[in-house]
Amino acid sequence: SDLGPWRALPPPALPGVGSSETVKRFQTVSVPGHPFPVRTILKGPLRGRFLELGTTLAQSEVLMEGFRRTVGTALALMLVGGGLVGWGLARRAMAGVERVTQAARRIAHGDLSRRVQPGREGQEIVDLAVAFNRMLERIQALVQELKEVTDNIAHDLRSPLTRIRGMAETTLTGGEDLAAYREMAAAVIEESDRLVQTINTMLEIAQADAGVAPLCMSPVDMGGIIEEARDLFLPAAEEKGVVLESALPDGPLWVRGDQARLQRVVANLLDNAVKYTPSGGTVRLAARAADEEVLVEVTDTGPGIAEADLPKIFDRFFRGDKSRTTPGSGLGLSLARAVVRAHGGSIEAASSGTRGSRFTLRLPRHTGTPPGTAFST
Repeated sequence: SDLGPWRALPPPALPGVGSSETVKRFQTVSVPGHPFPVRTILKGPLRGRFLELGTTLAQSEVLMEGFRRTVGTALALMLVGGGLVGWGLARRAMAGVERVTQAARRIAHGDLSRRVQPGREGQEIVDLAVAFNRMLERIQALVQELKEVTDNIAHDLRSPLTRIRGMAETTLTGGEDLAAYREMAAAVIEESDRLVQTINTMLEIAQADAGVAPLCMSPVDMGGIIEEARDLFLPAAEEKGVVLESALPDGPLWVRGDQARLQRVVANLLDNAVKYTPSGGTVRLAARAADEEVLVEVTDTGPGIAEADLPKIFDRFFRGDKSRTTPGSGLGLSLARAVVRAHGGSIEAASSGTRGSRFTLRLPRHTGTPPGTAFST
């Protein structure tokens, strides 16, 4: 080719005279006064001559310049667009966090009724809102239990304290009789023990309702608990003239729970049934497995529960008109419901209102038969 237009192109380096070296060389060089680089190829010797060809890279440089502009523009748009999209996603995600923050501020001001509404910011934010709501429900339950315990102490423990003060005041205003003082001291001790037992039961109910009761969970055979309870109350039932029956399956009825607390639940139900059933009546204990549950029923032929009293029968310190003449604090059924709920079960009462009542206890069934499980009385 005619390299005349590139007169400033440096001459190629050729082998010395007489050399047999074959040359094939590519070069990209800049030509002074020329806007674009030049690519040359030198080949030889061919019949004692060397051939040098050259071409301008103008077209390639124009193409590369357009490519650089396109890529640069696209990269700038991607950075701007990505920044805007990232900002939008971050704002959307932080909207859920902001709702949680607002709920926390309301909690700090004493408002426990509001909940964080799950949005569409993503599964992580939804999980955060759900976990926060569960924590808030737990806190609200604890606060409510504390309030109820405080109210119960203020209203329902005033009477025994008044009785204790009355006995002491009566004895002090009387003569200096040692026997009277001894009788007063014995009565005060008895009332104090009853008061301590009531307070402990109330605290146990509050812990169970709030889900913080220390439960020693293990596989428990409800059939074994019922048999032990029947043997325990059989002398009292026979002394009162009440027939105590039981209907249990041949195999064990496994549940997972705290054995001592479940024993107390069955004992409370059986104690009430024997206590309120007149002479000649019958108390029946039955248990069976139903699908994924274990059902325990305590049925009696007592005076029954008034229809108006059924919704309140498990409330603390509630005592129906038919039970006011019988000793008791009105906490047994409330404790039984709290313990059963803590085990994931339920308890309900049914009565015709004039004769007999039935308490049904439902507990989640535990599959498996642990060997060598012992039951304490």
